[in-house]
Amino acid sequence: MSEVTVIGGGIIGVCCALSLQRQGIGTTLIERGDIGGEATLGNCALMARSEIVPLSKPGVMKKLPGWILDSEGPLAVRPGHLPTAIPWLLKFLRNARADRVAQICHGLGEIAKLAQDDFDNVIEAANIKDIWAENEVLYLYDSKSQYDADTFSWNLREAEGCFVTPLNKNELRDLEPDVNTDGKFGVVANGWKSFTNPQRLTKELANLFVSLGGQIIAQDVARIKMLNGRADQVKFENGEILKLDKLVVAAGCWAGRLLSDMGIRIPLAPLHGYHTDLPDSGVKLSRAVIYAPGGFVNTPVETGLRIAGTVEIAPIDAKPNFRRAEVLVEKAKRNLFPQLNTSNGSQWIGARPFMPDTLPVIGPAPKVDNAWLAVGHGQLGLTMGPTTGELISALILGKSPSIPIEAYRADRRYVQ
Repeated sequence: MSEVTVIGGGIIGVCCALSLQRQGIGTTLIERGDIGGEATLGNCALMARSEIVPLSKPGVMKKLPGWILDSEGPLAVRPGHLPTAIPWLLKFLRNARADRVAQICHGLGEIAKLAQDDFDNVIEAANIKDIWAENEVLYLYDSKSQYDADTFSWNLREAEGCFVTPLNKNELRDLEPDVNTDGKFGVVANGWKSFTNPQRLTKELANLFVSLGGQIIAQDVARIKMLNGRADQVKFENGEILKLDKLVVAAGCWAGRLLSDMGIRIPLAPLHGYHTDLPDSGVKLSRAVIYAPGGFVNTPVETGLRIAGTVEIAPIDAKPNFRRAEVLVEKAKRNLFPQLNTSNGSQWIGARPFMPDTLPVIGPAPKVDNAWLAVGHGQLGLTMGPTTGELISALILGKSPSIPIEAYRADRRYVQ
């Protein structure tokens, strides 16, 4: 029996397992499907250093009704899911005060500022080649005034050490020749990078974990059995049992039913994102390009050009509404890439685990002596993977984590 069992084979779970194994702690990782095959596979492929401003911020209350009614808007709610979503949405909106948003930014920024060094550490250890795109990310607005209107968010980012480099007209035109920058305003977001293949990254880190003696079990967990206030056993769907010593739950949107077995309730919600990968796009980029007015990202990945974004609140097993992915491609062609070839694209939908205060849950499981949680990273799971792994391993080993974890505890107040 391994000393620690980690449930969840996305970037968060893999990084938790790897960090523990590198510390000499025998660890088993459980994943029901393909390693990195859910939200990790389909994300925007970014290490988003300064993407720390939550969606819930001053002014969002006025916009939300229009978003909800617009099935093609930046944030949509499936009509049939609205009654279920309302309690979560109310908590989400109550975190939109300016002072609360600043607290959230600080909480996210404390983790994000460690991302580069922690990624460098695991990528070097795994000897992963060509996983980074070459350059930092370009943020595009339709005008300088549009950028200025977003001063609230940029000031919050700057307060957390996230800076940008503004570009003049000629610099912007020459930076990415395949992007239509006529009349637009752009900044380089310092510290951002993009990955050429997030799932390959995760699988390579899992391979390193195994090479160090870690074990991966390909099984679907049916439930967690408790005994005397401890997580005692994992029962798999096929009826097999695995005895537990210590447990880390890092199962993303699928953590809810497992936490319920442990007597833990947290307001975790699946918010779906979409992407389209275009293998023959006719567009060559040296960096990811974020089109701020459209709320989507264009990232050069191994499978071509990835156009990704949007937030849709829907059941975890919701059937795809791929019209949302199509809208992003149409906006990209209309606003950025008039030469875009949209044929032969592949579409994806995936559920990302969101908390109403946008902060992840990282720390000990409430009232469970031998369990820790690493869930709820929202759109920043890829960015925060290695750092979350380091925090979890420090806690399990009884060491002081590199940053205070009070803001991420499961027993915190989710509305303040």
